[in-house]
Amino acid sequence: MPTLDGKRAAVACIHIPNFMWQVESLRRPDLVGRPTIIVGETGAAASKGGQSVLDWSPDLGSKMSPTFTRGMPLSEALADARKDVTLLEPDMPLYRRTFGEVLTQLEARCPDVEPDAEYAENSGLGRAYIGIWGLERLYGDDAQVVRALSNAVNQFDARIGVGENKWLAFVAASASASGRGLKITGEPGRFLAKLPVELLPVDFKLVTRLHGFGLHTMGDIAALPPGAMQAQFGSNGALVSDLSNGIDHRPLVARRTEEAVSEYLEFPDATVSMAMILPAIESLLSRAYTRPQLARRYAREAKLEASVLRRPPWTTRVAFKEPAGSRTKALFSIKAKLDDLALPGPIEDMRLTLSGLTGESGRQESLWTEVRRDQKLQEAVSQLEARLGTTPPVYQVRELEPWSRIPERRHALVQLSP
Repeated sequence: MPTLDGKRAAVACIHIPNFMWQVESLRRPDLVGRPTIIVGETGAAASKGGQSVLDWSPDLGSKMSPTFTRGMPLSEALADARKDVTLLEPDMPLYRRTFGEVLTQLEARCPDVEPDAEYAENSGLGRAYIGIWGLERLYGDDAQVVRALSNAVNQFDARIGVGENKWLAFVAASASASGRGLKITGEPGRFLAKLPVELLPVDFKLVTRLHGFGLHTMGDIAALPPGAMQAQFGSNGALVSDLSNGIDHRPLVARRTEEAVSEYLEFPDATVSMAMILPAIESLLSRAYTRPQLARRYAREAKLEASVLRRPPWTTRVAFKEPAGSRTKALFSIKAKLDDLALPGPIEDMRLTLSGLTGESGRQESLWTEVRRDQKLQEAVSQLEARLGTTPPVYQVRELEPWSRIPERRHALVQLSP
């Protein structure tokens, strides 16, 4: 593994370039060798009602202009693209689920793993930082750590970098070769000087402004006083000035893992019929609640994901008013949610994920029959309120003055509320 000196670094970066395209090519091998752009409504073009570039095939990226980057308007990208380019709509649920599996594989080797949240917020996935401090007793030197991380993501064309902070680790990963690692230590200025500003974690609009001021490389930015950059570009100016000099004070914060149970099925034919969808959801719930992870446990939320015929994927979440410990209770809440939703089109498959698992094993019942009856009645009213979205018209006859000679004063109708 190449180094600039022998000083040991503390942070590693896994960078999977063109992650969305790599995921698409795994499920659609026919995309390999075809120029492809994945487009969506985000970035600078979204505010104007246009589409932006989310990702692209590697062969296409090498033929683009130097300013080709994530978030640029699609119209500008197509101006430099080949005429036979293929446009794809993003399958964000699939990308997030796949990247979540990558993070889980990394955590099996190193406990301190942080996905790049800022990169993901800008519609980018496939980048994570790993704290490798204290792992020399387990793996040995940095080269052995890189080998272990590479084995965790061997299904992807991943790049691995090691540095004193997260920024230098990412830059090293971007400059490394496929399946190999690069470490930057010592004085990073020489290494950063010739790198393009497109690597900086800022939006496309700011990159364009930097080029407009003649700042094409990080060396151009590092040559200017930090105050001048901040005066011209605000807080982002101070950020790019620090990064261009190899300074990054961001701490590495390991992600909090959330336990969840997921089940999946495919429909024989795409459908919009609830007569087929609801039994499918019930089947998924039955399978989920037989999993060992849900034995004597409750779920607080359900997420439904589906691929829609010739349209973007569909996702919805259902938060249970009370943790659901059975298929029946979970299905009741999901049905109530679906009654108020319109499907965007015929769905081809369905994935159900139960999350927010709790160790609650039940509720303490009252010893008295009358109290248990009232509790069950209150629970039924609560479920009706959750389904209707308003207080249900359920009333109870109560005695007021049974001795009264006036019939209307003997009893009264009282509305039940949960």
